[in-house]
Amino acid sequence: MNLLQLRSKLLIAFVASVLVGFSSSCVKKNEKGSTSSSATSGGKKVFQHYRTSAHKTLDPMMQFDQASAQIVSNVYDRLLGYDYFARPYKLVPVLLEKMPEKQEDGLTYLFTLKKGVVFHDDAAFKDGIGRELKVDDVIYSLKRFADTNVNTLSYVLLEGFIEGLDAFRDESKKQGKAFNYDKHDVSGIKKLSDYTFTLKFTRPNPLALYPFAFSGMSIVAREAVEKYGDDFGNHPVGTGPFYMKTYSRRGIMVLGKNEKYHLSFPSDAPAELKAAEVLKDAGKKLPLVDEVHLPLIEETQPAMLKFKRGELHWIGMNKDEFNNMAYRDANGEFHLKKDFAEKFDMYTAEYLSVSYLKFGMDDPIVGKNKALRQAIAYALNAKSFVELMLNSRGVPLNTIIPIPIAGSEKDVGPFWYQANLEMAKKKLAEAGYPDGKGLPELVVEYRGTNKDVRQMFEFVRNELAAAGIKVRANFQTFSNFLKKTNAGNFQIADAGWGADYPDAENFYQLLYSKNKAPGPNDGNFSNADYDKLYETIKYMEHGPERLALFKKMNEVIKEEVPLILRYNPLAFGLVQKNVRNLQGNMMDEYPYMYLDIN
Repeated sequence: MNLLQLRSKLLIAFVASVLVGFSSSCVKKNEKGSTSSSATSGGKKVFQHYRTSAHKTLDPMMQFDQASAQIVSNVYDRLLGYDYFARPYKLVPVLLEKMPEKQEDGLTYLFTLKKGVVFHDDAAFKDGIGRELKVDDVIYSLKRFADTNVNTLSYVLLEGFIEGLDAFRDESKKQGKAFNYDKHDVSGIKKLSDYTFTLKFTRPNPLALYPFAFSGMSIVAREAVEKYGDDFGNHPVGTGPFYMKTYSRRGIMVLGKNEKYHLSFPSDAPAELKAAEVLKDAGKKLPLVDEVHLPLIEETQPAMLKFKRGELHWIGMNKDEFNNMAYRDANGEFHLKKDFAEKFDMYTAEYLSVSYLKFGMDDPIVGKNKALRQAIAYALNAKSFVELMLNSRGVPLNTIIPIPIAGSEKDVGPFWYQANLEMAKKKLAEAGYPDGKGLPELVVEYRGTNKDVRQMFEFVRNELAAAGIKVRANFQTFSNFLKKTNAGNFQIADAGWGADYPDAENFYQLLYSKNKAPGPNDGNFSNADYDKLYETIKYMEHGPERLALFKKMNEVIKEEVPLILRYNPLAFGLVQKNVRNLQGNMMDEYPYMYLDIN
């Protein structure tokens, strides 16, 4: 998500988030458009965190990528969020007074909104003054999330959950753009007052509340959607901790402090933080900074130069920078070299995300030849990739589940191929291409054009070439990458997924046949046995029976190879000494409202 993010999260920009990481600083823009460093600007406390990719859209219901979620998650609010400190991750109310309350039937939940939460001031409202958020806004937003004319990507997160919502979506598809929400109710959504409503779920479901913390389920104002129409994705109006002060897709985006924001800094924290400086902000009104500046910096070198000059507060490292500035000791612990440790602080956190290469299963070459896919799996060495390309800042994957999430290989054991060049060549011959003879050059899609992406491809190319498999890369912008992959139009694509919520189901749904392009299963994998298993685990309480089914799903994935498992990345970055409150929350990868500068 991510994560988010990195919220995803979300199809996420792994290459960007792992190698480029994050950066934050204070920047002024002069009349010629250049920037200069400053801790304050016009008496305001300014924080800058650069964007590694241009967003697709800032319409919450239309985005499902990390670059967009980075902004959406700070301009809008959702009904629920995640405790900033708690590990394991725990849901908490955001726009609600308290967590939803389960009713006697076991299916219906009562939601109670906070009073006094207001939308940002905007021309969409009477006299330009943001009005109070009420239940009608929530119901409108839920309907808009379900409208197939609006949301083509992320409805899978709520599909089958709420009574009558799937039928509403089906009707929206039939009627097209003329669909009128006011004429179509959802049987499972009941307004009780301006501040209370109930949702009736289709069955007992331990995951039912998680989607309400997803950025795509942010609450929007109908007036803003109708006023800006097709331009709403460039003109966000929410209730979040920041408002859109300056919009620029490829320039410097500026988020301004929402002076009317309703949340305060948490007053509770784990025991190890009770004496920490972070608790000095307990109870303070959020956000803590006046502005967040977000320039687009797609290359790692200029970002690191800015950080070293003190212009950026927060940044990640690519492998070359890591070799220069940090090291890993014999016990596997990471450290900054002495000169840099005196200037900067370091942080690490396990991403709730996975990196993989996915196959276009509709492609007549790779999609229709299982032995060829197995040959590629045997040819690629994830362990070497992590060691050489990521400085060991990650863990090779043996299931599709990130290591920190219940149901990963820690619980079910390893289910993946070990690099074996002899077996790769054997499978290649079985596929009908002995020593690679007759096999056309395959194309790998990448979501970036910078040096680090190209180095990653060279590693993959060399390993595959040793087995007799030739590949070339298509380097492109993140936006073009999404257009291509969302259409299912590719042979192989460098890919990743960040947890939309911290449960294994969110990753297994990537291969569910009903989630085909433009959904998260954009490789268009289809397997009846896998689908049946997925439909069973989706609504199960976590425990031994669910883990046993996970093992069977992994057996299918290993046999059919719809994707090549790579690694679970480790977030590793630097902050200036004056940055406060960064806690490495992987369900809130861009926690601008909590951050402060001494």
